[in-house]
Amino acid sequence: MPPAAWLFFQRWMANPKSMGSITPSSAALRKLVRENIVCGPDEVVVEFGGGTGAITRALLEAGIPGERVYSFELDNQLARYLRGAFPDINVIADDCRKAAELLGPEIVGRVGTVVICIPTATLPPSVQREVVDAAFSIMPRGNRFILYTYMPKSTLNQKALNIRGKRLDWTPLNVPPASVWGYWRDEQPA
Repeated sequence: MPPAAWLFFQRWMANPKSMGSITPSSAALRKLVRENIVCGPDEVVVEFGGGTGAITRALLEAGIPGERVYSFELDNQLARYLRGAFPDINVIADDCRKAAELLGPEIVGRVGTVVICIPTATLPPSVQREVVDAAFSIMPRGNRFILYTYMPKSTLNQKALNIRGKRLDWTPLNVPPASVWGYWRDEQPA
C-alpha cells in the first residue's frame, strides 16, 4: 500500500478540485474535528469524503469504534486504500448524496455527526444543496454537521441553504490553515 501522502498527492494531481488540498489533513486539524464530534452510545458517525483517512483516524482517536464509522468515498482508489488502512470501518464507495438510501433505515436517524470532508468551495450551489440535504436526511432533527475548509469564511451560502453556521475553531498548523465549522437547521444543538 502506498504512503497516504503520496496517494493523496496522486489523486490531487488527477483531479485537484476533488481534493481541495495537496496534502492530507494534519494532526492539528484532526484534533479540532475530534473535539467537535458528537456520538452517543447508540449512534454512528458518517464521513462524506474519506480520502486517505486522516479524519477517519480522528474519529477512531475520539473513541468511536470502527464498526460505528461510515465513510463515503467516491474515488475507487481512495476507497480501496481506506478499506486496507482501516479494515474495521464501513467504507461506502458511492456518492454521499445517496447516504439515506445507502445507509438504510437501521442507520438513518442514528447519526450523531456527519463530517463533510469534501471541498464544498468548489461545488456548484446545486451540489452543495444536495450534500447538505443528504447530511440532514440521516441525522436526528436538531443535530449539526461539521466541515472543515481552507477558506477564511464559510464556504456554504447559509441563507440559500436554510442553515445557520458557526466557525467552531481554526488552526494555522495545517497546510493550508483550516477552519472547522458547525451547521444546523432549526435549533442549535447543545
